[in-house]
Amino acid sequence: FLGDYIDRGPDSKGVISLLKDGTLPFPAVFLMGNHENLALGDNVDCWHGNGGLKTLKSYGGAISDEHLEWMRSLPVSCRAGKWLFVHAGVDPTKKLADQDRDTMMWIRSKFLIHTEPYEGGTIVVHGHSPNDEPEIEDNRINLDTGACFGGALSCAVLSKDRLERIIQVRSKQS
Repeated sequence: FLGDYIDRGPDSKGVISLLKDGTLPFPAVFLMGNHENLALGDNVDCWHGNGGLKTLKSYGGAISDEHLEWMRSLPVSCRAGKWLFVHAGVDPTKKLADQDRDTMMWIRSKFLIHTEPYEGGTIVVHGHSPNDEPEIEDNRINLDTGACFGGALSCAVLSKDRLERIIQVRSKQS
């Protein structure tokens, strides 16, 4: 999971409860997104302006210590073979081993316009930059299809060396 579990919908508390309780029918790794990073940071006004007030409302005023601790424990990246999973992307001017937390949670333009391959044929799988459909490039896969704005919720089924398929679920809202 690529992060941003809170701030945009009416039940951030329910989302975190579902993810952290371990009842998903498959093994999962949950990455930190920029919204969890905002909730844990010092700039309360910035967080509130980016959906934090919706999150606080779902918690009845304050995020529980248990949920804050879960958010603090989230990694910012995960490697599986040639796939590098991050929330936002990587700085294409740095080696993959030299990436920093903030970049992996916040970068956009420099990463999105980069078309050259990454070292070792690594493909970066990310979200953070919503589009109508997943973006499948030679060096990256963007799975953010704007579910929080009414778009589809998208996931990739990946084998050891290739993208098998994209699965999308769309809301039944009219």
